[in-house]
Amino acid sequence: MATAEATTISRFANAGIGFIVGEIMFLAVAHACGGPPWTIVAMVAFIALAFSGPWVSTLALLAPGLLWLALFQFTGNRELFFPYAMHLAAVVACRVGGGPGRRLAGGGVVIAAFLAIRVAQQATPLVLAVELAVAAAILAATVVVRSRLLPHLGLEAAIVATAGLAAYAGLAL
Repeated sequence: MATAEATTISRFANAGIGFIVGEIMFLAVAHACGGPPWTIVAMVAFIALAFSGPWVSTLALLAPGLLWLALFQFTGNRELFFPYAMHLAAVVACRVGGGPGRRLAGGGVVIAAFLAIRVAQQATPLVLAVELAVAAAILAATVVVRSRLLPHLGLEAAIVATAGLAAYAGLAL
């Protein structure tokens, strides 16, 4: 019995170490390529995800968010910060357990950090209102869809990708 418990603890510890290493690498890339705003939103997402368990599979959902950062570097389009933030919020909403309310709160914390940064960047009230409305609609849809499905990495990846793409489409508003 003690061996089985030791093996379980060892697996959890290894997953935790892998998660922390991946988290540090993600934050380093966000900071080096996007600067403080991109890093702060990622830090808030990682703090919210700390309550869901240090699973390396969560990093597999987060990593594609760096594609928005790469596109930003390639195009110089600062608007891509919004789909990046929505990607991270959707990951949190998919991975935080405890029902729809907790999923909505977890993703909402990431969106709140994004909006606080946008206020600090002196976005106009109209732009903030549109970003808030689009973010709320995407987050609500993400929570509803995710709450109706069993946990599955492929399905969660599709939900998260759709959230980021919907945010990108929302830029046209």
